[in-house]
Amino acid sequence: MTIRTRARGELEGEILRILREDGGELSAIEIQPRLTGHPPAYTTVMTALERLHKKGEVVRSSDSPRRIRFRAARSGEENASATMLSALDGAGDRRAALLSFAGNLDPADVELLRAAIGKSDRREPR
Repeated sequence: MTIRTRARGELEGEILRILREDGGELSAIEIQPRLTGHPPAYTTVMTALERLHKKGEVVRSSDSPRRIRFRAARSGEENASATMLSALDGAGDRRAALLSFAGNLDPADVELLRAAIGKSDRREPR
């Protein structure tokens, strides 16, 4: 009987977090001890990295097959932005989704968005 120690997708998420925090390229052997809880087998880490590579979440590089290294394809901030844009694209009513989102922001976030929108309004048209 196999006991699942992580929820589905949790290992991939944790690997992405490690890669983003490091900011460089890491091998599976370097990632493995940084994982929380019971460390998965090397082959499990490699399988998760290969899945992330196929999804476009990590970039794979190597000098040779035994020196494969990985890095996050985008930062956490870039990923959050892409997730928000994807959610908007999937919303039936984009306006309602934006208004609902804006209504849940704290005042500091609202001011940050206002400042960012104000800067983009001042740009010269192309």
